[in-house]
This record gives sequence, structure tokens and C-alpha cells, in this order.
Amino acid sequence: MRSGLILAGGRSTRFGGEEKSLMLIGGKRMICRVVEALSPVVDEVIISVRDERQRDLLSPFVSGHEFVFDEIHGIGPLSGVCAGLKRAKGEYVAVVACDMPLINGAAIGLLFDVAEGHDAAVPVHEGGLIEPLHAVYRREAMLDAVKKSIEAGERKISAPLRRLKDVVYVPDDEIRKVDPGLDTFLNVNRAEDVELISRL
Repeated sequence: MRSGLILAGGRSTRFGGEEKSLMLIGGKRMICRVVEALSPVVDEVIISVRDERQRDLLSPFVSGHEFVFDEIHGIGPLSGVCAGLKRAKGEYVAVVACDMPLINGAAIGLLFDVAEGHDAAVPVHEGGLIEPLHAVYRREAMLDAVKKSIEAGERKISAPLRRLKDVVYVPDDEIRKVDPGLDTFLNVNRAEDVELISRL
């Protein structure tokens, strides 16, 4: 069984407090785009949100999927990863950010295949930049690593990777085989990104 975890609990401070995951990209809500891309390659989709209020905002658009809430506030996405991994049923879990509206299901499927037998498959760009929020993790190993990172006061999303024994880093060239433009990694950080990505 394969699980998908979408992290949607960010505060959207660059959007004036608007719910970023509900921004329209090409006429479709961003969270809906991510769910639709993940659904064909996983057996369940879990959406990590801050609290019940945010769940109530999102649930009309993504009904039928499970929500989890941050158990620890103020530590960033690691809290959502922890909650989602606890709930996930799959041995392997794709962890993605809700602000990547062009996520490519084939790229996620490739990462699942690469991760098999390892602790993680994490994309890496030329120059060494990694994509820990567009990666596949073995649930038990990653959950243990995330818990230890939180206990150690580490907040970076990349911190748990140092605690995993067997991480496969997947270069751009491999991802390009299924997504030539690497659009799967494009993310919406600012309001102007919405218009840019909508044109793609």
C-alpha cells in the first residue's frame, strides 16, 4: 500500500492571510490539483492542516480524504509530517507540499519505485538543492527520524534526512524522463507566482 501526504498547514503570510491552498491556478483550486495528481499513484491521500477551522475551509473541495492536525504548533512542517506519518497506512509515503500545483503523478510514481527497499527517495537538483517536500519515505524510518528531530529542537524539514540510514537521491535527469520541464517542482511562494504558473 502507498500513501500520499499533502502538507497544507502553512500560514500563507505572503498571501495576506488568504488560504494559499485554495488559490485558483488555471481555474482550479491548488489543493485540488495536488490531490488529483497524487490520487492515481497512491491508495490513500491524507491532508495535514493546522486545525479544525482550516479543515472546514478545505473539506468542501477535497471531500472523501482524511485530515490530520498539527499536534505541536510553531515548529513548521515537521509537525504536519509527524501527524501524517502516524496516520498513514502505507509502508511508503509520498510527502508533498500543497503549493506545488503542477505535481506530476508519474514523477511521484518514479520516486515510489526508487524508494522500494530504502528509507527514502529524495530529488536533488544540480548544485545539491534537495526537495524533501516532494519525496517518498519509508513510513516507520521517517517517523522515527522526525520524532527525534523534533525532540532535538530541529525545525528544518531536511533535518530528519540526516537520521535516515539509506536515502537515495534522485537527480534531475531521472525526473526529466517523466517530466521534461521539471514543472513538478514549481511552487507558489508569492501572489505573482499564481499568474506565472497559470500560464504554463
